[in-house]
Amino acid sequence: MMEQVHNGSVSVEAGPKKEVVILLSDMVQYSQRTSSMRPEEIRDFMIEYHENIWKIICGENGASPDIEPLAGDGALIIFEKGHGEGRAEICTRAVNAAVRMASAIQAGRIPATRMGLYLGDIIEAKLGDKLLKFGTSFAVACRLEELCGYFGTMILMDREVARYQNDETRYLLSIGKVTLQGLMHPMHVFSVYKPGIHNCPLDVNDAQLMEFIRMKNAAMELFCGNSPMGLTPDFPVVRKKLLKAQKLFVEMTGQEDIGIERILEYIRETPSPESDFQKSGMKLAGRKRDSLGVRLFRLSQQLLRAMDQEFYHALVDDTDWERYFILEWRREGEVVVKINESPDGIYYIDSGTVETFDDKGRLIATLSDGNVFGEMAYFSKMKKRNATVIAKTDLVMRRISSEDFQNLPIIVKIFQRIAQGRSERATALGQQ
Repeated sequence: MMEQVHNGSVSVEAGPKKEVVILLSDMVQYSQRTSSMRPEEIRDFMIEYHENIWKIICGENGASPDIEPLAGDGALIIFEKGHGEGRAEICTRAVNAAVRMASAIQAGRIPATRMGLYLGDIIEAKLGDKLLKFGTSFAVACRLEELCGYFGTMILMDREVARYQNDETRYLLSIGKVTLQGLMHPMHVFSVYKPGIHNCPLDVNDAQLMEFIRMKNAAMELFCGNSPMGLTPDFPVVRKKLLKAQKLFVEMTGQEDIGIERILEYIRETPSPESDFQKSGMKLAGRKRDSLGVRLFRLSQQLLRAMDQEFYHALVDDTDWERYFILEWRREGEVVVKINESPDGIYYIDSGTVETFDDKGRLIATLSDGNVFGEMAYFSKMKKRNATVIAKTDLVMRRISSEDFQNLPIIVKIFQRIAQGRSERATALGQQ
């Protein structure tokens, strides 16, 4: 074909630019589903799959969308404006089609499929008798479809599709603000949580579902920030709100919402918004920080010298214990622990600085990112705090409670080793 274009035997005719909604779908675990099938079985399976998609999509009213199978297990569906239609009509038709597909998935009529919806521009060109379509909108829809797997949803749409559609407004759920891989700008993404899809039973309590959506959306607005409204991201409050929303979702469905877990996971990894967070949102393509276990492992020279395999396994390999270290935020000037009090846990400084003082108010030490404090009280004779600790700056910390600490023998051993090393260094300094 390209040779014919080059020698002029096939003409190229430029087409119009159009604003459309692209729905790009992809079957989940296609390779696993078809790995044991014979070629003719794969053919029949995929023909039935695409026929079912066609029936579901074409059940909507209005102009018939352009549906193209992609690489076997995918489909590209383009919703164009009919006569007299605008953004509202094509966005509504696209979302309705996606919801029907999600309902069919939940009912077992078609295999699990992820869908990304994006409102954007494409341009057409006619190459001989073939009509070709071009535009970055296809790549964005593809990224949204891929992101469904991360957030545990069947449907993800950009803010514009969510804004202009009319039929599912009460069920719209804010999922996050992300900078997609390969794109320079952030995108606020939404999904639809309604009876019969996204783990919501058909008989789900409507009042509870509406309350869940309200709680989650309020938390996500505070997570993303809203400059025109004067809202800046507040991760401590967001975390509390999301935990309440998650509790309600479990009550409704018996399952946790993966989308909420992803945001909580992000907050655990990044307890304070980065300087460009309000502008860029979550940078999911970025490299994750080392786990808390790896950071604790680096903290103690004693551990590094010993290379104790039991410790290494607990700190680096089997890190389930990290969930017991709960995020806490403190303001500059707040007293974190007081001397001579009974210990209430051990603290790891994620970001910020604290100062420790003796019983006469004299400065003992300044601790910052990556340090722990509070462990000495558990291994002293008096079992009391041996210093007062005050936040020198705003703090993000992780605290394990006394109860959880004492129920994890290997973690007790690790902090005993850290405390021993700290005590030995203090003794050595005192003898100088």
